[in-house]
Amino acid sequence: MKFSIPESIQPYLKYFYAVIFAVIAGTLIAKKGIVIAAVFLIIPVVILYFAKFFENPKIGLWSAMVIAYIIPTFGRYAPFQAPLGLGVDFFLVMSLIVMLFKFWKKVDFSGAYNIVNFLMILWMAFIVLEIANPLAYSAAAWFYAMRGIALYQLLIITLCFVLVRDRKDWYTFINLWMWFSLVAALWGFKQKLFGVDRFEQAWLDQGAATTHLLFGKLRIFGNFTDAGMYGAGMGHAAISAGILFLGPFSLRKRAFYLTVALACAYAMLISGTRGALAVPGAGGILYLIMIRNKRILIAGATIMISVFSFLKFTTIGSGNYDIQRFRTALDSDDPSLNVRLQNREMLSIYLANKPIGTGVGTAGVWGERFSPGTWMASFPTDGLFTRIRAETGRVGHTIYVYSWLFILGYGIWRTWQYKDKERQYIAMASLSGYAGILAASYGNEVMTQMPEHFTTFIPLTFVFTMKYWNPDKDGDFDMPAEQKGNFFK
Repeated sequence: MKFSIPESIQPYLKYFYAVIFAVIAGTLIAKKGIVIAAVFLIIPVVILYFAKFFENPKIGLWSAMVIAYIIPTFGRYAPFQAPLGLGVDFFLVMSLIVMLFKFWKKVDFSGAYNIVNFLMILWMAFIVLEIANPLAYSAAAWFYAMRGIALYQLLIITLCFVLVRDRKDWYTFINLWMWFSLVAALWGFKQKLFGVDRFEQAWLDQGAATTHLLFGKLRIFGNFTDAGMYGAGMGHAAISAGILFLGPFSLRKRAFYLTVALACAYAMLISGTRGALAVPGAGGILYLIMIRNKRILIAGATIMISVFSFLKFTTIGSGNYDIQRFRTALDSDDPSLNVRLQNREMLSIYLANKPIGTGVGTAGVWGERFSPGTWMASFPTDGLFTRIRAETGRVGHTIYVYSWLFILGYGIWRTWQYKDKERQYIAMASLSGYAGILAASYGNEVMTQMPEHFTTFIPLTFVFTMKYWNPDKDGDFDMPAEQKGNFFK
């Protein structure tokens, strides 16, 4: 005999279940304490989050970006170590899985069929082949190292081309980025004015002081992994927000962008990161090229030449540590620069008979961890492109560098095709920041670090997908049928 609940009772079942849940939760809390209470509070939130996630997989992308900003802070303040970096992997991969297996009939995947995504797949394929490099020492090292230089950029760019490509998505992203940047700038101001707290001091005492306390002066690192990433990240936000401030946006938005630009520009200066100058420098030059306005070009060039001349040819303000620190970046006789040049010459000699390098994960941090004592593990790679050349040789270095330069040139061409000012300025802000990060990556591993993965690659995809924004429907993405499948769309 089949049992069935009377219909008259069914509307009240939810209250019955709620009472049962409350009784069980109350009993466990009384016996186990506050930890169980926290679990019962978190469980409904987690369930609701994943319910929304499976309805809209782009939430996973935004979650990964938030985690990327939280990682350094959590690492300094949490009483235990948690692999939050794998959390980024989890949400990116889960977003891809949900997109492929749940929405494969509803989602238009033709957005991923373009030359930019093809270059990402080509690079990932080459990195996979590097597993067979006879000079590589460890598959584990390959796994950890390839995430930053290949996997994240492929996942982020693919997800964006398919899911995150309308006007509302752009403003979701830019608001997240600008607010996180403003918080980071204020965090840096706090360190500058009041010093570091006990958790940050503990981090310095564990070894970071060797690179963050120079001549008795603190290099401000804010809530980033280190001062190098902080300076580059602040410079990136400053140049992008500054260009958006000049765009055709509402007064409220422009005031916000100006605030972020000024705050982040000052935060970049107090970071003491000389290489960060390349971000607004290269980004500003590219903006002047893309704007194609003689008056703005002359005014901008005059300002940039004046700043360069001030730092290069005068000693004004040398008593200020921050100014003097940046002045050394333009000194051709700087000992640090000469050591880097000598190291790169040594690398060229070492790689003379190694066209595909020594394998992904053999240099830098992962080399020290998985293959200590080897020549490559002890080699100071310094910049991103030097590391790519060390691990993947001339072949990999050529694919990597020319792919990014091609995308930059293609993006400039695409920007010049836009007729409305909104898309022009969004594209110019995105590409200028991207160009600055490329330039800064010559001296530091910037583009492959969090959160720059997200703030570099996400806006880059909008440069190409904005073409299909529907001007009549806010937030709509309208790809003409004849454009679907066009490789160079």
